[in-house]
Amino acid sequence: MNHKLFTLVAKESFSEDEVKNFCKNNFDLSIKESKVLAENAVQLTISKYDIIKSPDIEETLDLKKVDFCVQEKTDTQFKVLLCDMDATIIANETLDDLVKLTGVKTNIDETSKLAMEGKIDLKTTLKNRVQLLKGHPKSLIEEVKNGILFNPGGETMVRTLNSHGLISNLVTGGFEPISTYVGEKLGFHNVISNQFVFDKNNCFTGEYHLVNGEKNSKYKFMEKLSEEKNLDFSEMVSIGDGSNDLEMLKNSGLGVGYYAHDIVKKSILTQIKFTDLKTILFFLGIKESEFSK
Repeated sequence: MNHKLFTLVAKESFSEDEVKNFCKNNFDLSIKESKVLAENAVQLTISKYDIIKSPDIEETLDLKKVDFCVQEKTDTQFKVLLCDMDATIIANETLDDLVKLTGVKTNIDETSKLAMEGKIDLKTTLKNRVQLLKGHPKSLIEEVKNGILFNPGGETMVRTLNSHGLISNLVTGGFEPISTYVGEKLGFHNVISNQFVFDKNNCFTGEYHLVNGEKNSKYKFMEKLSEEKNLDFSEMVSIGDGSNDLEMLKNSGLGVGYYAHDIVKKSILTQIKFTDLKTILFFLGIKESEFSK
């Protein structure tokens, strides 16, 4: 019989017995083993899991504000981390922040939201937003960098996965040098992002070099990485929140939505809705005592 790993992570602490009894009583699960990962995280080895019941499990755990992950118990070792930047590893939408600093009157937040929901073309909205920067000084980038808010648990997640031998990649539709600043600050091995074009006066030209700003760009990077490093998608763990992350999340061995837009919530079972980015480590069975500080 194939066994599965059922990991539960809450904002509040709970005991191992509480979790086991709750799962037995509410989900009719046969629990073979349990492992305490932290005072707020437990990983169960289960059988008798019915995927059809997943919506019921999600609804019940949502009421308890518990994030969860169900995955096959296999010998597969994760080797690659693929992580989105804006609204995932950081709280900001950095291109929007840049446009706002120009003083241009436009409903930039709504445009970005529609793009992340997959309701309007990402490449077109990217082009339109960059064009709004034309003629404005490159120094605006420093203001954006100074205003970046790093989401809780991100640095611990990246550095812990690095220490476990994963290759960490920040894969974003955002732009250098903001992306490289974030990547270096958090310890990512690689940063894959777009590049602005500046004129001789260090002002935005409204043009850019597109590296990672189309609907399936991140999935294409996965394919490239798989071919170059001889890796299987099942060896990749990915995190993101929007429509441009969707194919990456769907095809990874573990794809996780982080406070995601509806299009991702409807398509990906594994979500972080209540806790922080350290939850990724728990989903991978890593104990809090093994985290890199």
